[in-house]
Amino acid sequence: MKKFFILFAVIIAFTFSNLNAKSSTMVGAGLGYGTKIENIAIQVGAVFDIDAPVKIAPDFKYYFTGNEFVTWWEINANAHYYLTKEKGTNFYLLGGLQYANITVDYGTIFGASASASSGKIGLNVGAGANFDLGGFNLMPELKFTLGGNEQLHIGVSAMFPI
Repeated sequence: MKKFFILFAVIIAFTFSNLNAKSSTMVGAGLGYGTKIENIAIQVGAVFDIDAPVKIAPDFKYYFTGNEFVTWWEINANAHYYLTKEKGTNFYLLGGLQYANITVDYGTIFGASASASSGKIGLNVGAGANFDLGGFNLMPELKFTLGGNEQLHIGVSAMFPI
């Protein structure tokens, strides 16, 4: 699992190193819903301008599983390809990588703590929109993860320029 955190950190560092003076960066948070887990997630993320129609959008999601013994989270590194360049509303296609982790805590068995964890890698494909609402951007998104923990994710984020 350390390898995936290192990879994620390298992607973020690479993204920051390629930003130029004209680039715009946004950070924010939002809510989502996963159809496999059938629960709500909170998410934090960023959007980095790297080239005309392409933006990099890493994010972290934590799902409320409804079970105190189960935790589910994911890290995504997506690229957004903007189909439009209008002022106010833009639509994009997305593709990227996901690392999802599920941990089940079995409690204490024979005096020792027992748990099991499973991490899987998947490919994200989907689409979204970027609505400029003045002080912030509203970004609804629909994405499907292939491989790994396959599920449809529906989400919306409020992103603030920094």
